[in-house]
Amino acid sequence: MKPIRLEIEGLNSYSKKQVIDFETLISKGIFGIFGKTGSGKSTILDAITLSLYGNIARGTKEFINSNSEKASIEYEFQIGDGADRNTFIVSRRFKRSSGASKTSSRSDYVRLIKKDETGNTIVIADRVGDVNQAIKEIIGLEESDFLKSVVLPQGKFSEFLTLGGKDRRNMLERIFNLEEYGSLLTSKIIKKRNIISGELEVLKGRLSEYSSVTDESIGDL
Repeated sequence: MKPIRLEIEGLNSYSKKQVIDFETLISKGIFGIFGKTGSGKSTILDAITLSLYGNIARGTKEFINSNSEKASIEYEFQIGDGADRNTFIVSRRFKRSSGASKTSSRSDYVRLIKKDETGNTIVIADRVGDVNQAIKEIIGLEESDFLKSVVLPQGKFSEFLTLGGKDRRNMLERIFNLEEYGSLLTSKIIKKRNIISGELEVLKGRLSEYSSVTDESIGDL
């Protein structure tokens, strides 16, 4: 996933709209995000996660700026290389939950669009569940995989390093699109083994009908 552009408004420490042009930042290669504590460094990563999966890494719903009634995020990114590269824009808006605590929030608007080379756009999904599912298919990562391999929350690095064998294997399969050599291949083998086992049981049943036949009796024929 290549980030292109990010708009943030009303999210955590960003009360006014802020635009981050990643293409300018990456034009010179690697770049860093620096600032004092509370300046909004983590919020940039939170915004990307929130736009993609509807949640932030810290798992809280208290992310609307105290001076704002809504939080809006628009994230443009690319997936693939060369002729297979596609550009997507995902937008989400959250507002305070009525009757709930001041900082609680709920989804107010969501849309995922695909943009072609000429700038024309096609709406892929505009409902929370549909957008969430489409994002998983486009990126190829569950939210938990994304948080463990792309955006590591503060204090979670050790958890990433100590993932169990099965969890690590499943995550790496999804990251590198190796399911056909892992879980899918295992499923095919199990299915084929069950078919062969069933055929073998049928043959054993048929052979049991001739239990009286021995090498000696065959030799007497």
